[in-house]
Amino acid sequence: MAIAKMKKLTLISFHELKDQLLQSVQALQNFEVVDLQTINIDNYDFSVNDVDNLDHHIKKLGTTINQVQSALSFLESYLPKESLVNKLRASKEELSLEELEVEIRKFSPKDLTKQLLDMQLKLDQIAETRNELDEEEVFWSRWRNLEFSMGDLQKMQYIVGSIGTVPQHVQNKYINYLKSSADLYVNEIYQTSDEHGILIVYDKRDTNLKSMLASHHFVDLTERFSVNPKDRLKAIQEQITKLKKEKSDLQSKLKKMKDQEWQLKLTEEYLYAKLQREKSKKLIIDENHLFVMEGWLEEDNISSFRNNFQQLLPETDYALVVEDIAESDLDNVPIVLKNNDLIAPFEGITAMYSLPKYNEIDPTPFLAPFYLVFFGMMAADLGYGLLLWLATFIAIKAFNFEKDMRRNMKFFHLLSYPTMIWGLIYGSFFGAELPFVLLSTTNDVITILILSVVLGVIQVFFGLSINTFLKLKQSDKYGAVADGLGWIGIFVGIIILLLGNMILTNEIISTIGAIIAILSAVSILLASMLGAENKGVGLGVGFYNLYGITGYIGDIVSYTRLMALGVSSGSIALAFNMIIGFFPTWGRFTIGTILFVALHAVNLGLAFLGSYVHGARLIFVEFFGKFYEGGGKALNPLRTLEKYIQLKKQKEL
Repeated sequence: MAIAKMKKLTLISFHELKDQLLQSVQALQNFEVVDLQTINIDNYDFSVNDVDNLDHHIKKLGTTINQVQSALSFLESYLPKESLVNKLRASKEELSLEELEVEIRKFSPKDLTKQLLDMQLKLDQIAETRNELDEEEVFWSRWRNLEFSMGDLQKMQYIVGSIGTVPQHVQNKYINYLKSSADLYVNEIYQTSDEHGILIVYDKRDTNLKSMLASHHFVDLTERFSVNPKDRLKAIQEQITKLKKEKSDLQSKLKKMKDQEWQLKLTEEYLYAKLQREKSKKLIIDENHLFVMEGWLEEDNISSFRNNFQQLLPETDYALVVEDIAESDLDNVPIVLKNNDLIAPFEGITAMYSLPKYNEIDPTPFLAPFYLVFFGMMAADLGYGLLLWLATFIAIKAFNFEKDMRRNMKFFHLLSYPTMIWGLIYGSFFGAELPFVLLSTTNDVITILILSVVLGVIQVFFGLSINTFLKLKQSDKYGAVADGLGWIGIFVGIIILLLGNMILTNEIISTIGAIIAILSAVSILLASMLGAENKGVGLGVGFYNLYGITGYIGDIVSYTRLMALGVSSGSIALAFNMIIGFFPTWGRFTIGTILFVALHAVNLGLAFLGSYVHGARLIFVEFFGKFYEGGGKALNPLRTLEKYIQLKKQKEL
């Protein structure tokens, strides 16, 4: 239960073996490549042309991956949908990188991607053409009753015909004026809420009519009527029928391309793995005939790493140097936390704050018990805990979650136990009072408040004790007193003083407590002064350190939220039950049942969310603030996507 021990590895080999070795490293998925380009190493030169070529290749691979993802997304929109339950229960197929390459060679990823993108383009074109035809169909449908021959009108010597629209107006002002004109023949073909469609015939020698028509907003559409509207409408409908068939044929074809979906998924996995290897090449130093790669690896994986290289190449083709972590590298060493199955789910809480540096301790084992107690005390309902236990138990057993999601399910499953335990202590089952109640959220609020403060004091003491241990481990005896033991003494003295005054009413005990607190305060001043080069400054730092007691008081007061959230959650649940209890008997088993589920679902969600957030807050501020800094970075190994497949682990010799 600690931070995994790391080693720095340096690999030197020939250029022609670079791709092969990188693939082998990637298959292990536990080696982080260091960027040697940012390190000043003499006698090595990385060609600018190589960088340019790599950048071009990386960009090209990124574009190809985007195309594959676009094609896959397009195809999946037409394939039969798989239920979420089946997706969660399905196991990923296991493939090695070599097997993945073999599968990719069975088809042409380029041709498959192009085929699907072409089909997407064709469907887009069909949709665009269909929209245009629909607009035309609407237009010509309005004019379907128009029977005329444009050719006949054009042959006439003295009259001319025009087809167009006039906008609607109050009391049909425009259309009525045109109809009443002695110089026009107006035939109204259709009328909508926006316009009138009309055919007008007039004397072509009358030059004033055009201005009169314009003043009444006549829009001339004659040029569009080169064919009979019914004939044009029939042609449009035939085109629409043809497009529907084309679209239907393409969609039917797409619905049968389940195998191609799998091929695209394999392609994305393959290209992503290749892209990561290409990116890692930018972190490597190239010499005339050799390349140098450096990185971090867990000590436990060194043997597996060596064995894989021995299987892959003769020892004469590469050199592998394993080094211990130098003090100058402590800030750069990536972090891997190693904890047992009960503690590992709480690593997410540590990571949410900040991973420890390599020379720090892993705080996860210390925060886990407190977080369990705090969450349970704030959620505190047997019924809610049982629901959380059942939901997470079924999820863990029935579904194949990703690693991070499975860890989260285990995390909440563990939290269900203290929720049930505190629910029994408070005697609460979905807000209803159980036959046995150790602490009542209505009658024992002060007791629960005191218990919350006591738990807070215990955690603060524990944090100060860890800080004392760490200071002594670093041979900082003055720091151990000033930042740890001295404060523990002050709080022990204050607790004894309060016990003597308020509970035992014993003056001797009160005096002993006061002496312990004063001596502890003096020890903080002396330790701060002795630990500083400038004694005067050290004494000033000591007084400032003592002023921090106000912060400790605020920290301890913060733990009252354990009482507040637990009591409020129970009170809300009780209030919901009382509301439903006011219903008549028939109402309780009808609308009352629905309300019971809905209201308690809301309260359950709020209780769990509040417990999760405030539990983390107590850990981050009141606990970590006493001994933990963090600032480490997680191991970022050269790995594969593993979105659709599970990479086979390489076996040791």
